[in-house]
Amino acid sequence: CKIIIALAEEKRDDIIRLMKEAGYESERMDEDIIYLYAKVCYDEDNDELTGGKHIQMFMEEIQSKDPIKHIPKDFIMVSRASIMLRGLAHALHQSRSVAKAWKPIAEKVLRDEGIL
Repeated sequence: CKIIIALAEEKRDDIIRLMKEAGYESERMDEDIIYLYAKVCYDEDNDELTGGKHIQMFMEEIQSKDPIKHIPKDFIMVSRASIMLRGLAHALHQSRSVAKAWKPIAEKVLRDEGIL
């Protein structure tokens, strides 16, 4: 939830820190790659982020620059859902930031847990 809020608020340093705290590990721990990975997996994909590349090609490119060693298993399904929803949105010409849409839910969960 904290990562979603940081993504929605575009807080790059928090995104990187939270990804590391959550257990993201790569060979080089390149902070630019960590940020891009989080943005594309859990928030949005656009030509500015991906350099105009298809999301699959972009993900392969960043993986080759800094191979991922570990992603918490719970994060994999969130990424998959986010990417699939955005794929549908792109087909309908309705691109959105998933993090901005999910932010109120993330805040509620953290409030209910006494964290926010």
